[in-house]
Amino acid sequence: MAPAPPPAACFSAAEVQRRLAAGACWVRRGARLYDLTGFVRQHPGGEQLLWARAGQDVSADLDGPPHRHSANARRWLEQYYVGDLQGDPQPSGLDINQQLFPASISSFKM
Repeated sequence: MAPAPPPAACFSAAEVQRRLAAGACWVRRGARLYDLTGFVRQHPGGEQLLWARAGQDVSADLDGPPHRHSANARRWLEQYYVGDLQGDPQPSGLDINQQLFPASISSFKM
């Protein structure tokens, strides 16, 4: 039997915010966090699309419209998985992007 994978790292919202403020391009899909900093320049749709979504949940962007990402793109994304967001990724009645990552949208690099 194969050994179990190591447990995922957990990051607080404050830690994610610090990384964004330092210039990293982290996105999330639900509670899963991805560091796309090394992929930004390779993104077929252009790096601006990723920088504009730094700190945000990209679930809707992956499912389209205007562009539904392929199964291959989703597998590619998993290469950049770094861990999970601690706590409830969607507190009731609150916009997670504004609550957890208020400076991320204005601090992206183009």
